[in-house]
Amino acid sequence: MEKQINTPKLRFPEFDGEWESLKIGEVFSLKQRPMSKPKEFYKSIGIRSHFKGTFQRIDSDPLKNVMDVLYQVKENDLIVNITFAWEGAVAIASKADESGYVSHRFPTYEIDNSKANIDFFRFIYPTAKMKKELELISPGGAGRNRVLKKEEFLKINFCFPTLPEQTRIANFLTAVDNKLTQLKKKKSLLEQYKKGVMQKLFSQELRFKDERGNDFAEWEEKKLGEILNEHKTRNKNNKVKEVFSVAKNKGVINQIEHLGRSYASADTSNYKIVFPNDVIYTKSPTSDFPFGIIKQNKLDRKGIVSVLYGVFTPKNSHIGLLLDYYFSCWKNIYNYLNPLVQKGAKNTMNIGNEDFLNGAELLLPSSEAEQIKIARFLVAIDDKICHCGVQIEKMERWKKGLSQKMFC
Repeated sequence: MEKQINTPKLRFPEFDGEWESLKIGEVFSLKQRPMSKPKEFYKSIGIRSHFKGTFQRIDSDPLKNVMDVLYQVKENDLIVNITFAWEGAVAIASKADESGYVSHRFPTYEIDNSKANIDFFRFIYPTAKMKKELELISPGGAGRNRVLKKEEFLKINFCFPTLPEQTRIANFLTAVDNKLTQLKKKKSLLEQYKKGVMQKLFSQELRFKDERGNDFAEWEEKKLGEILNEHKTRNKNNKVKEVFSVAKNKGVINQIEHLGRSYASADTSNYKIVFPNDVIYTKSPTSDFPFGIIKQNKLDRKGIVSVLYGVFTPKNSHIGLLLDYYFSCWKNIYNYLNPLVQKGAKNTMNIGNEDFLNGAELLLPSSEAEQIKIARFLVAIDDKICHCGVQIEKMERWKKGLSQKMFC
């Protein structure tokens, strides 16, 4: 058998030679620091994994009347959830976690700083290799029956370069993470700004001026039926092939792109055609939107949706877009639909399209020029948010590709 060479595909030029294969037990040691009773401000720390290799730390309320033995957490401790280790439930404690404790189900391990850099190891443990190793050493069974033994964890093998190379890799990937954090923060701030601006716009706290600097006409109260017309255009002869889904964040989107496959019937001749700028009411509950969602088709093409959906043509594309923005707020859509919807069996929405169009009046801009200004302003913010999202996605793919090549 050909000897495996422990060198990564991608490497900084100043380093050479093979990486050393070490068991985790040669780098970490089991360090459990008993506490007789947790202080009131201490919180229990739990680690539960999400699938797809991401991790989440869960802080629960301070435990009372604790009978179990508890252990103190130190910064840079490696914590393993022995019950869900097979899902990849591993994390490294931060400085903030020192005000916490763990139960016997969360053994803690301390790194030997003469052999390994904890920041380098931060980039190893979320890898597919770690998850695979944890699956292999966790006994068979399901859920809580699949418990990892503390000692078995220490037998996992990993390749480690010299400490200087570990530090170089850790510093580089930390810089990439910092850039990602900045982009995510920028995106979050833009989203918060958009939310605040929309509240001010629809409450008329913020108003635009016309091209001459004059006020636009006063807003008017309108029923949806005055600005939307229902159409029931059917997909005769299955002519339109693309099936749309309607998602709370992505809006109107190709169903295969959104869900990974089409759930449409073989015969879609009874489906409704959705034209560009049409407004769709889904009549199906989703998280934060128990009465369904309302979105405009912002795509430049036709598609089809289930006959259960309400499809409407707006008076103009701009007012349709404003409705999309207005109803993106869960409170607005809840207040509008709550008096109209009767929930039936299996959580179905019992609401006719006529009822939908004749609910409470909404205060909306009467001037089409103002509608256009507001719509363009909000679209410009959306474009910036989307640009940030694309940058984040590209950088995450780039980082993932690098990580696959930078580790043995």
